[in-house]
Amino acid sequence: MILRFLFKRFDWALKPITRWYLAKERSYSFEEIKIKIYPTVFHPGLFYSTKILINYLKQQKLKNLKILELGAGSGLISIYAAKRNADVTASDINPIAIENLKLNATLNEVKIEIVQSDLFDALYQTDFSLIIINPPYYPKNILTQSDLAWYCGENFEYFKKLFFQLNDRLNQHCRCLMILSEDCDLLEISSLASKHSLRLKKVYEEKGRIENNFVFEITKQSQR
Repeated sequence: MILRFLFKRFDWALKPITRWYLAKERSYSFEEIKIKIYPTVFHPGLFYSTKILINYLKQQKLKNLKILELGAGSGLISIYAAKRNADVTASDINPIAIENLKLNATLNEVKIEIVQSDLFDALYQTDFSLIIINPPYYPKNILTQSDLAWYCGENFEYFKKLFFQLNDRLNQHCRCLMILSEDCDLLEISSLASKHSLRLKKVYEEKGRIENNFVFEITKQSQR
């Protein structure tokens, strides 16, 4: 009941306010990184997840790591990692986000490999050291391009496909980090991971003004 209420609150606010704000190109800066955000692309300044994930990454050694940001949006996290001398690949399903990524990489003078891909479908490199995911997690059917940034499908199809594909990608040489909020259905997402022999291990927690956010490491259940 609480989760349904929270989802309705988000959906109600998204339509009249957030979508209006995101209907035109916006500018944003964080950690001395300046970016543009195109319409239909997730705005990292409107919610806490991107900033909290970067706060966790500050504690990690990123230099020389081969990093994949899966669903990178405007590319703030990828640019941050590239500025820390990581070898970064950034992907997104949205073609507008791909153009946005290219622009922001150029604006910040960093080298990032950019790939348009529905999760891992067009990602053929397999030797990543770290995979970073800030996923859409509200359960609702995808009807428009802009929905891709927010919704995971009515039956959590995004996570079903993600965990199916991740199972072949994770090993002792590759970590995967995903941020989720208590605003989403953590039990359902964790259950879907378990069905693919994966588990979510909480490694970081930070409270925003409205809700707690958690960074999880996704591991195979056979791994300790």
